Amino acid sequence: MAQSDWVNIFQEKIQELGRRDRWWIEFDNNINTTEPGWENYIRNTFARFCCSQCRHTWASAQVPVLFHMKLDALEGRGTVKVRCCKQECKTCLTPNLEQPQVSEENITVLMDKLMLKIRKKCYKENVGENMTRSFITGNLDGPHESGHCEGCRLGICSRGGVSS
Repeated sequence: MAQSDWVNIFQEKIQELGRRDRWWIEFDNNINTTEPGWENYIRNTFARFCCSQCRHTWASAQVPVLFHMKLDALEGRGTVKVRCCKQECKTCLTPNLEQPQVSEENITVLMDKLMLKIRKKCYKENVGENMTRSFITGNLDGPHESGHCEGCRLGICSRGGVSS
């Protein structure tokens, strides 16, 4: 789905929180996870990929999505930065990092989980954990390919590298 779909679903979920603060979400491929005052949340999701070179397609249930959030209570506004980790085609000799295609159902699951984290980390609410899992549609062929996973390279993938 397009970034605008992520924004629309995010805004729907933020409205459901019933807070007066204004929140927005932006995509950022250069998130600094050690930036003071910001909270991090990493969640794996299911996504599909298509190689821009050879058109090979594949699916993965291990696609890390990094959320970086901050509430400025004095200004009454919050920001969420998001980075969806990419993957490389395993059939190409010099593959590109390809953008994941996440379904609307899985974006909704991600946003539901994110709302819990915003309530917990930004508003200091005592909330239970939502056990909703990602929707997996289609076959998953083989093991996780750490050598082709951007999340593993960044150390944020739970299947390889240094997980957090």
